[in-house]
Amino acid sequence: MNVASTRRLLALRAPFHASLSPDGARLLLTTSHVPLDSLDEVLCTTVVTVDDGTEHPVPALADGDHSAVWAPDGIGIAWCTSTDSISVAPSLEGPARMLDEGVPVAGAPVWSPDGRQLAFPAHRGGAVDRSAPFRWTRPILAFDGLGALDDPPQLRVVDVVSGEGRWLTDDEWRWNTPVWAPAGDRLATSVSIDPTGRTSGSWLRVVGLDGTVTEPDVPGGRGVVPAWLSDDRLAVLVAEPRTGALGGAAALFLVGSDDVQRIDVPDLYGDVYADNPAILSEAHDHLLLVDEHGRLVIRTGARGRMGAIRLHPDRPTEIDVVADGDRCCTTVALAAGRLVITSQTSLSPVEVVVVEPDGSERALTAFGESLPGSVSSRRFTVDGPDGFAIDAWFLSPVGATGPLPTVVLLHGGPHFTYGEGLHLDAHALVEAGFGVLYPNMRGSTGYGDAFAHAVHGDWNEGPTRDVFTAVDHAVALGWVDGDRLGVTGNSYGGYLSAWLVSTTSRFRAAVIENPVTDLVAMYGTSDIGATYFPPQIGGRPHEAIQRYLDQSPLLQAHRCTTPCLFVIGEDDRRCPPAQAWSMHRVLVDVGTTSEMLVLPHSSHEGSTYGPVAGRLAHDDALVEWMTRWV
Repeated sequence: MNVASTRRLLALRAPFHASLSPDGARLLLTTSHVPLDSLDEVLCTTVVTVDDGTEHPVPALADGDHSAVWAPDGIGIAWCTSTDSISVAPSLEGPARMLDEGVPVAGAPVWSPDGRQLAFPAHRGGAVDRSAPFRWTRPILAFDGLGALDDPPQLRVVDVVSGEGRWLTDDEWRWNTPVWAPAGDRLATSVSIDPTGRTSGSWLRVVGLDGTVTEPDVPGGRGVVPAWLSDDRLAVLVAEPRTGALGGAAALFLVGSDDVQRIDVPDLYGDVYADNPAILSEAHDHLLLVDEHGRLVIRTGARGRMGAIRLHPDRPTEIDVVADGDRCCTTVALAAGRLVITSQTSLSPVEVVVVEPDGSERALTAFGESLPGSVSSRRFTVDGPDGFAIDAWFLSPVGATGPLPTVVLLHGGPHFTYGEGLHLDAHALVEAGFGVLYPNMRGSTGYGDAFAHAVHGDWNEGPTRDVFTAVDHAVALGWVDGDRLGVTGNSYGGYLSAWLVSTTSRFRAAVIENPVTDLVAMYGTSDIGATYFPPQIGGRPHEAIQRYLDQSPLLQAHRCTTPCLFVIGEDDRRCPPAQAWSMHRVLVDVGTTSEMLVLPHSSHEGSTYGPVAGRLAHDDALVEWMTRWV
């Protein structure tokens, strides 16, 4: 039987995509949900009246159509169809007309300022026939979550009236959703997955309608988000600029006609990870918005929370807080002085909220109103052994007293953060009677560069001290039973879980999801291995082999006596399944209880965004394993 809380939370509508009309009066909203009696995710698009929150169907769209966007006139719409094409309609009522039929789109369409053209990323159709022998030059065959790299999306523009389309780009980079310049003569966007494999992350590009591509002198980063100002300057938000170390603070850049200015503003971008299917709250396309006065509205994040600020690029020290508090917000859309954001906490799912020009807020959705309110959350901060303050959250059943058997939940990255985000697996554990403790150990973002960079060259010992500092404090508070502990985590969280159970005996059980166990093998087999691990570990394997070996859980696994359940996505390119299989083989060989849960057709984040059967199987197994052993 599937975990009831996971089923219940997946059945809630989760925001997937949104578009605000130019007058700020109506919101086109696509949501996803999984009906209680189904294993299929359902997409539904409606129009929400912002004044009163009433919601109505969009007659022009068919079942499964999604990502509808308003035309500049606030009447017409365009959207992605369930068959990966682009359709348009003169109004919400239709009639629908398909454009560019046969060209598979790879992102939502974007209207030109005059409403005559649509731009979007799409596949050219140049995929290699992999059923026959083929030759290859890229260093990797596929990228996690995206699949094969032989037909990367390129930019395409289509005339709305004639239906005539043309390609603007034709190269081996992966082109993302573009942003039109005010004059409609250029588009700014980011490209990713360097064909040579020598750089990582995303990079800014500007493309003219004649196909001319320019590369402004803005550094690449883990994320790059452009937005045009009315005076034709380009603002660019860059997460972890490649001019610094991985995990470094985000920066804002202002691109003029003859110069590029860097603007350092604290806590930009934000990065709190949540384990729920609300794509809109995780999307990065709208983290930088421009209002009618030329001010920038930017998502921020620090210490497990996310909010938004407003500033003028020419007066960056004059900052207005637009959204804050003990929650995680993501900027979505801005029009006529109204800002649309998402908002969630560790207890409440993602809702859509409007911030009025006077700063007042009003929820437009109430997706989580039916939840029973059976989970409580407490946050604490404790001084760590190396001068760092460690934040942690403790979730437990409402009304529970006394020390609880507790599962320690470790985030990936290591340059991510836990905090005020909703975790389906944590709620499943709480429903089963567990406490769930998630600490932000060194490496986490939102705590300054020194904290984020402290993990470089030390993936194991320092973070271990941080985790046990949080655990010991929660035990001292009387919340956690220190003799009944489990540990779990995905990606780097899987790595640290594997390290902890191989080098300590404090945990009765572990569920280790898509882990890193062999750092040497990761360098050559992970889709990001060759660019990610040298700055993390301190060199390539041949330059720092002892450090790679000393910090690989696989070489400590023979000491593990903790029952371990490994969860792997069969299509994981980030931490390939062999990483888990290798440690499982060692544990079986030495007689330690070990099992594997394989999620077919699942990538690295498959238990959050993959096939529904895999998401349910993951939470089922997590609760069953911890119940059995802890």
